[in-house]
Amino acid sequence: MPKKIVLNQKKQVGGIIRYTSLKLFFLTFISCYFIVFPVKAKNNNNVSIIRDAEIEFFLEQIINNFTNSEQTKNLSIKPIIVFNESINAFVTGNNKIYIHSGLLENLDSFEELEGIIAHELGHLVLGHVESRKIMHDFNSKITNAGIFALIGLSLSGMNNNIEGAIIAGNDFYYKNQFRYNRTQELEADIFSIKALNRLKKSSLGLNDFFKKIKRRNQLFLNKNNYYNSHPNPENRLDIINSLSRVKKTNLTKVISYKNIELDLQKLKIKLLAYTKNKNQLNLIKKNLKKNDPFFSAINFYCKNDLEKSIKYTKVYQQQNTRNPFAYEMLGSLNFLNGNYIEAVKNFTESLKKNDELKIVPSPILKFSIANALIKIDNKDSLRKALTILEQLIPIKNKSIRLWRLIGVTSHKLKMKSISMVAQAEEKILKKQYKKAKKIASKALQDNNIKSLYKIRALDIINLN
Repeated sequence: MPKKIVLNQKKQVGGIIRYTSLKLFFLTFISCYFIVFPVKAKNNNNVSIIRDAEIEFFLEQIINNFTNSEQTKNLSIKPIIVFNESINAFVTGNNKIYIHSGLLENLDSFEELEGIIAHELGHLVLGHVESRKIMHDFNSKITNAGIFALIGLSLSGMNNNIEGAIIAGNDFYYKNQFRYNRTQELEADIFSIKALNRLKKSSLGLNDFFKKIKRRNQLFLNKNNYYNSHPNPENRLDIINSLSRVKKTNLTKVISYKNIELDLQKLKIKLLAYTKNKNQLNLIKKNLKKNDPFFSAINFYCKNDLEKSIKYTKVYQQQNTRNPFAYEMLGSLNFLNGNYIEAVKNFTESLKKNDELKIVPSPILKFSIANALIKIDNKDSLRKALTILEQLIPIKNKSIRLWRLIGVTSHKLKMKSISMVAQAEEKILKKQYKKAKKIASKALQDNNIKSLYKIRALDIINLN
C-alpha cells in the first residue's frame, strides 16, 4: 500500500534538471476560473502561469516542511506553476519557486517533488541566486493562466497585458536557466539530502527522479552543450546514495491536510484542464482508480460540455463534503455556465469550509465571489460585491485587477467619486502620475465621498 504524507499548515533561481525541449511554445490566456477567454499572444514564446488554489495549497504545505530549520526559518516561499511541458523547476531572488507543469505531470511519487523543492531551496539558502543575478523582474513579466483561480479577470475588460504584465519569452529560459556551475549544483544536491535526512524523509524519490532524467538526457546530450558544465545524473545518484540516512522504500502517492487529500493521479487529472494533453488524458483513463467522477468532470470540461462537467463535479463534491476546493471548482463551473447565483453559493460555502479547516483562503476566492455578484447585476448584489472588494484593498491595493473591478462596480452603482478614485489608483500603478492626480482631484469635488476613498485620493494628490 502506498503511504500518505500528512501536512501541517503554518505561515505562509536555475533549475534542478535543465532538461529543456528543443522548442518551447507557450500559450498565453486571459481567463476566469477555467480558461474561458483565450487571447492569442503577440508571439509564440510566452510564459503562462497556472493559478490553482488546491495545487498551490498543497505545494505550500510541502515547502513549509523545509522552512523550519535555522537556515530557512525566515524564508516564505511561494510556489508558481509554469505552463510548460519540460521537466524543470527553478528559483529566483524573489523567494518564489517556479515548477513546470511537465514536472508535475511526470511525478511518480511526492518524494520526488520533496527532493526537487529541497534542492531549489538549497540554491536560495546557499546564495547561488544572488551570485548569478538571474532575476530579471520575472514576476512583472508573466501572464496568468487560471482555471480554478482567476474569475476576477473577465469582467474588467483587461487585455493580455493584465496588471502591467509584460510577456516574457524563451529568452528568459535560454538566457537565465543555464546559470549554475557544477559545484553549485552539487552543493544544492547535498543541501537537499541533508534537509531530507533532517525531516527523516527518504531520498528514494529523488534517486528515482535522477534515474528518470538520466534516461531522458541521453536523447539530448549531443544536442546541448549545457550538460558539459553540469553534474550528470550518475554523479548525483552517487551523492544521494552516499549521504542519505533514511532508507524507506515505500513511496508516497497521497498527501493530506486534516481530512482533505490530493493524490498524484488527481493532481495529473487536474492539470489536464490546463494542458489539454489528450495523450495523458487517454493514459489516465486506462488506469483510473478512485477518481472516476473527478476525471469525468475534467474530461467533459475539456470537451466544452459544461452541463456534464457540472454533473460529475457535484458527485465529486458530495464525496468530499469538507473539501473547500471541491466547492470552489463547482462554483467556477457554474460561473462559466451562467449560473451566477449558484456560483455565489458554491464560493461562499468554500470560504466556510476553509474557515472550518483553518485554511487561509486565497484572495482570489473573494475576487471570484465579487465577480459572480457583479454578474448577477442588481443593486443588492453590486453593493455586496463592492463590500468584498473593499475588504481586499489592504492586501491587494497594488492590483490593477482590484481597482478595475471596484471601478466597474461603483460605475454600475452610479458612485462616480469611487469610480474616479479607482481609475486614479489604476493610473498610479501604470505610473501615469499626472493623469492620476487630475482624476483624484475631480473625485474630491464630491462632498459626500466615502472617507476610505477620500484618504486615498488625497494621498495620490500629495505624491511627490
